Amino acid sequence: MSFELVNLALDELYCQGCKKYGECLDKVILKQIKYLSTRYASLHHETRNPVDYKDPATRFAYVYKYVTAHSDYLIQVMQLLRSKLGGNIFTNKTARITCVGGGPGTDIIAILKYLTEHQKKESVERVTCHLLDREQAWADTWTELSEHLDLALQLTANFQPLDVIEPASWEFQQKFLRADLFTMSYFVSEVHRLDKNGEVSQFWSALFQGAKPGALFAYVDNGHMDLNGYFDAQWKAAGLTCLISGNNIRRTPRPSEQASALGIYRQKFGHDPKLQGFLSYRVVRKA
Repeated sequence: MSFELVNLALDELYCQGCKKYGECLDKVILKQIKYLSTRYASLHHETRNPVDYKDPATRFAYVYKYVTAHSDYLIQVMQLLRSKLGGNIFTNKTARITCVGGGPGTDIIAILKYLTEHQKKESVERVTCHLLDREQAWADTWTELSEHLDLALQLTANFQPLDVIEPASWEFQQKFLRADLFTMSYFVSEVHRLDKNGEVSQFWSALFQGAKPGALFAYVDNGHMDLNGYFDAQWKAAGLTCLISGNNIRRTPRPSEQASALGIYRQKFGHDPKLQGFLSYRVVRKA
């Protein structure tokens, strides 16, 4: 399912890119694949600037290269959480999800696939999902998924522009705080170096304090220990409880994920999507 959903997103992004670059698009996408690889290698550098996802070629490169693997990593963490809880993650027919930094689609794909795999056990009939991201352009990609898919549940996806270092973009918004589950897939690594004056810590504090009792927070990111320590300090300061955790573990997407679904794009670019990486994860809960 993940690769099929990614393929839908890629088709739309490719059309957007063609309008901007015409016949040069494939060369631009290859350039942006290399750009992203270089930028992610320097996420821990103090002087680096945030990645700019505004260009459709950059967004295509990200979705193509990373989203399928990252979504399956999050599903694997949810499976571990399910085992820890001894049953369902969601207790109501309506599941409310907030995807922090969820513009690229990793989180919403993971949620839909998890619920599809467990539809006979989880009682969820409706999903209300808030995608929070600084880049408004991601909204075109994911907010109309239900129109293209034959889902066994009702999906409402809302996009909310949010910049963690700009409190005005989030401090007066409330609905995203009502979630049963907050996901943060490869988001903390993007923003933790921006916390020089405490603006990002202010966001974490507001998020943890504003969430309802019992809310779950799923953190999935690269294996860097400085990054894990940073996030651990945030949730511990808020008095949350850790349910499951893992550090620097090599992961691969499960065999059910078939990269062949990307078809023509693999032939065009000669790059396979990301298929393995070192992963750290936490799921913490508010009392």
